[in-house]
Amino acid sequence: MTLMNAHPAAASGAGRQEPDDPELGDPVPELGWPVGVVSDRLGIAAPTLRSWDRRHGVGPSLRTSGNHRRYTELDMRRVQLMARLTAQGVPAQSAADSVLAMDARSIAERLGAGGVTVGATAPGAAAVVDDEIDRDGVPESDVAQADAADIVESIVAAARALDARTMSLLYRQVMRRREVGAAWVEVFAPALRRVGDLWREGRLGVQAEHLTSELLQSELRAVVRANRLRVAGRPVVLAGADDEQHHLPLLALEAELARHGVASLFLGPRVPSEALVAALRESRPRAVFLWASIARPGVEPLWRDLAVVDWDLEVVIGGPGWADGIVVPAGPVVLTRVTDFGTAVRALTSSPGGLTR
Repeated sequence: MTLMNAHPAAASGAGRQEPDDPELGDPVPELGWPVGVVSDRLGIAAPTLRSWDRRHGVGPSLRTSGNHRRYTELDMRRVQLMARLTAQGVPAQSAADSVLAMDARSIAERLGAGGVTVGATAPGAAAVVDDEIDRDGVPESDVAQADAADIVESIVAAARALDARTMSLLYRQVMRRREVGAAWVEVFAPALRRVGDLWREGRLGVQAEHLTSELLQSELRAVVRANRLRVAGRPVVLAGADDEQHHLPLLALEAELARHGVASLFLGPRVPSEALVAALRESRPRAVFLWASIARPGVEPLWRDLAVVDWDLEVVIGGPGWADGIVVPAGPVVLTRVTDFGTAVRALTSSPGGLTR
């Protein structure tokens, strides 16, 4: 049962009045609810609702003829989304800034098509009070149970507020509850895309995009460091094409390979073809992964230069930038194209060409 379908006229002291003739132009008064009713229906303590209203501006927007303030359905959606974000560890002010910046459609999309559902707040939201929000960590149970889309929204809210502490906590907790690959596909990549879209639309500063990327880079490298003693064997080389600037997919792949015990040599973005070939000859890796998100020519020096390879080498290419019909020189080089993160991991951890864990 949703509040959209329940109109407690007694709660506001007046029912919804429908005009006999829509052409009369009389406005239809909006139904409102007092704080006690909202508290009961959403499961959020009334003192918390009053605090959010007083300190953060998320509260009732309707006034009755007697000058009493009432929550509209949109107000309740804002409150419910704020409860969901704060229960995941987003500070109240950051959550409020994010919620108040959204229009009604965006809020409805975040909450789902069902509208404001009784008892549908995030786990633990009923117990949240403002003084408890600034805590040292995000409860694991909240992050574990939260939908990936909500976690993405929490990361975006933290980015909007330049809240590095909250963003780092969210990143860390996501990786504690998910494997790196799942964290990347379900949360991190969508969050980066969302932040990038907001920046391109002029709704978010470039500083927020940089902070989001830099903090995630630190957390992914922490995974690599934590697994350093487990890695062994000939390394896998990870590199971006010579004009490729995006390297976070490579870092996520490095972290996942480390978790599998696979050694890697991370060369990063914008590796010139001649430098890449030189690195291959010096390290003689068992495989190399090349990332390209920017369109590449079908014929380029790299494929020709691979003729110097005289050992079994699997070249795995990923990203939307690679052209179709790439041909490598005849010999021990095998070319594999992957279309998603999981396929790339499988190609680099085991293959008919001799790649084994």
